Amino acid sequence: MKSKYSVSEAEWEVLKALWKLDEKVTQTQLLEQCQKEGKQWKRQTLNTFLFRLEEKALVKREKGLVWAVYGEEEFSYLLMKEGIERLYQGKFSRFVAAFSQRNAIDQEDEQELLEIIRKSSTEGDSL
Repeated sequence: MKSKYSVSEAEWEVLKALWKLDEKVTQTQLLEQCQKEGKQWKRQTLNTFLFRLEEKALVKREKGLVWAVYGEEEFSYLLMKEGIERLYQGKFSRFVAAFSQRNAIDQEDEQELLEIIRKSSTEGDSL
């Protein structure tokens, strides 16, 4: 099953440029931002990436402007949530167990995780 939010490395770079600009911009402004970040893309190359991102409903273009549908933090959350749902049957505890079996969790990380869990349980937040 393919990820709903799967993006190529180049598409990821386009999203990062949009997040950095943090507003609706023209394609020319976006191309300039990408070039500032070292991409040697032409207008048509960027247009191809934007078309793919539009097909995935991650970018919108309207009246000469382009913008990311999701902010960076929200998109990261959606990627994480989708992975946990697909790989760990939606159970965050299974994700943490799998991660901690392969990676040592030091005392500081443990305390931070416990604090996050306490805070989210009192606020009613959940994955």
